[in-house]
Amino acid sequence: MEKRKRRGVLLAALGAMLMICGAFVLHGAGDGLQYILPAPAATKEGGELTELYKAGQEQLEAMADSLKAAAIGARAQGMNVSSGESRSVETTLYAVGAGYFDVVHETLTGGRLISETDVKRADRVIVIDESAALTLFVGDDPLGKEVTLEGVKYEVAGVIRGGRRLGETDEHVSYIPITTAGDQALGMQTVELLARGSDSIASAILMEDTLSAWKPGGSFYSLGKLAMGAAMPLRWLALIVGGMILLSLLARLNAHTWGRCCYYADQLKTRYARDMFPAMAGNALLCMLGYASLLGAAFALASFAIQPLYVFTEWVPEIVVELSSLTSRFWSLNHQNAAAVRCVSRGLCQVELGQGLLRWGLMAALLGVAVYGIPWLNREIEMPRMKRDR
Repeated sequence: MEKRKRRGVLLAALGAMLMICGAFVLHGAGDGLQYILPAPAATKEGGELTELYKAGQEQLEAMADSLKAAAIGARAQGMNVSSGESRSVETTLYAVGAGYFDVVHETLTGGRLISETDVKRADRVIVIDESAALTLFVGDDPLGKEVTLEGVKYEVAGVIRGGRRLGETDEHVSYIPITTAGDQALGMQTVELLARGSDSIASAILMEDTLSAWKPGGSFYSLGKLAMGAAMPLRWLALIVGGMILLSLLARLNAHTWGRCCYYADQLKTRYARDMFPAMAGNALLCMLGYASLLGAAFALASFAIQPLYVFTEWVPEIVVELSSLTSRFWSLNHQNAAAVRCVSRGLCQVELGQGLLRWGLMAALLGVAVYGIPWLNREIEMPRMKRDR
């Protein structure tokens, strides 16, 4: 029996660790809005990416009142960056537009980030991470020095803190102006329109509808919404456990209240009520406070239960009691999930990893609890009985 309990504790502990890791990964993904498109094919003359960037900027400016910050970038993985000393690294290259670092935060260790002036002038400047700088320049100050990207020289404008990141295939990351990538006809893979909304639900709906109408075929992601969906099994578990605890506490409070009633009923056979009134009033007040606390906890649990309906509005049919409305909603959700092709982002990869960690952790924790057992919740509560010997 002891061996079984130890196994249950180990499984529950493993599950808790996985769930903590999953929650940490989901938190790191942020709550931004993303619309990901395949990048336009680059010709020798270039310019296609720059044209798309300018058109996208106009779309984002039209939604400026609903967005706290918005920007456009393009991404290409497996790009080779080399220095004059014949050292090179494989990097995920981000070609970024004006205001990009208002949406995506990077920590500078030296120099500066890509500026709006760099984007306007299509300057050949690059920002690299510190591990790439160490590999390329072997401890020398990289600022102002040149590196080669796809046969073109770029001046190192800044160095950011970084290492290998979730959601990227390459160990290193670098940034250049998006207009420079367009002029040099670099083969980018995706174009990412990123934003942070002032109201997450309304902003997400507006951004998705606007950009889908502008450039159909892209993939829209609300990272905060996806993170909530990924953590939904934990929410269900919290609701079940919370409901069980509330019911158990209610049974115990009922037993305590009835026990007090039995006690004072028995005391009234030998004592005057006026002598016991202060104690009776105090106990009655404590019991009322206990019931009020349980009622407040039940209301909080109910609010917690219905919160996803305000976020996942597509789950709610127009007419709940009409079968055709339920069927229409089901096929609408199926249509959204059955896209033949989707463009992914680093944030989406983080959410999916966090989701996997949470699910496996939850399964391990539940298995551990099942093996160990929950004696506190399973224990039968015996109601007090009134004495009848007098």
